[in-house]
Amino acid sequence: MSAFATRLGIPRALRVLAVTASLAALSGWMPAAAGECPEEPPVQNYIGAGRVTCPCFVAGERAGAVLQAPSEHFPIEILRVGIGWGSQLGGAPQQIEEAIRIYGAGLPNPGQPIFSLEGPQMTDGVINLFNLEPLPGEVVVDSGPFTVALEFAIQSAGNPFAPSMVHDGNGCQAGKNVIFAIPGGWFDACALGITGDWVVFAVYRQVDCATGVGEEHVVSSAPARLLRPHPNPFQIDTEVAFFLAQPEQVELAIHDIAGRRVSLLTSRSFPAGRHALRWDGLGNGGRRVAPGVYFLTMNAGSYRAQEKIVLR
Repeated sequence: MSAFATRLGIPRALRVLAVTASLAALSGWMPAAAGECPEEPPVQNYIGAGRVTCPCFVAGERAGAVLQAPSEHFPIEILRVGIGWGSQLGGAPQQIEEAIRIYGAGLPNPGQPIFSLEGPQMTDGVINLFNLEPLPGEVVVDSGPFTVALEFAIQSAGNPFAPSMVHDGNGCQAGKNVIFAIPGGWFDACALGITGDWVVFAVYRQVDCATGVGEEHVVSSAPARLLRPHPNPFQIDTEVAFFLAQPEQVELAIHDIAGRRVSLLTSRSFPAGRHALRWDGLGNGGRRVAPGVYFLTMNAGSYRAQEKIVLR
C-alpha cells in the first residue's frame, strides 16, 4: 500500500460534504473575435454532483483529471480551467496552492507540464474558474488526451476539516483521474482508493478551424450541475441556477417533504451553459405555498440532483 493510500484511511464520514458548484463565470460561451476560432462546449470527466472532499495530500503532490476532446478538434487552445474545492464544514479561508499544471498526455505518465499557473487562490465550496486567455502566450495541446492537475502547497493530510480537491463520489472512472503521490509518482487515482471523479473541466478553442466562427467547447467531468438556490432561506423569491456541458432536456420541480410535486419550474430543452430561473413560492395552482422545507429536483439526461429550499 502506498503512503498516499494509507492517508486515505481518514474515516469517510468525515470526508463527505455538500459542495455547491458556483459557475456564474460560465454564464454563456464567449463569442469568437473576427478571424478567430470559436470556443467549444466544456470537456470534463466527472458525472456526479461533486460532494466528497479528500484532505489527504502533502505539499508537492498533485491531483487532476485526464480530459479528451474530439480528435478532429486538435490542436486546441486551453482558455479556462475549473477545479472543485471544498471542506467538510465549509467556510474555510481562501488558500493559495502551488500551481495549476497542464500536461500534454494522460496516464501512465503525463510527462512534463506544458503550462503552469503559479499560486492559484482556491475558494471553499465552489468550482474555482481560472482564465488563462489574458496570460502571455497560448496554451496549445496538439493531441489528446491531456491532463489538468492542481499541485498542493499546503498539507491537508491529517486534518479531516482542511479544504482540498473535491470529487463526485459517484464511482471512479479508471484512466480519467490522476494523483502524483510522494513517494511513488503518478498513479491512477482509482487504484489508490479514490471513490469518484475529480471535479475538473476545461474550456478550449480549436486552433485551426475552417470558418473562424462558431462556439467554445468545454471538456468537463460532469454533464450537468444544479447550483445551490440563492437566497436560501427566502421570503420573496430565490434564484434556481444550473449548468449544462451540452444541450439537454431539463426538468426542474419543487416537491414538499412528503414527495408531492407542488410546482414545475420548467420542462424543456436548454443549450449548453449556465441558466437561471426564479421560484417565487407559488405552487401549480398559482397560490403561494405554506412556509416550510421543500426540495428542488433537477433531471437532465442521466443527471439527477436535489437541493433543499426553506420558504419563510
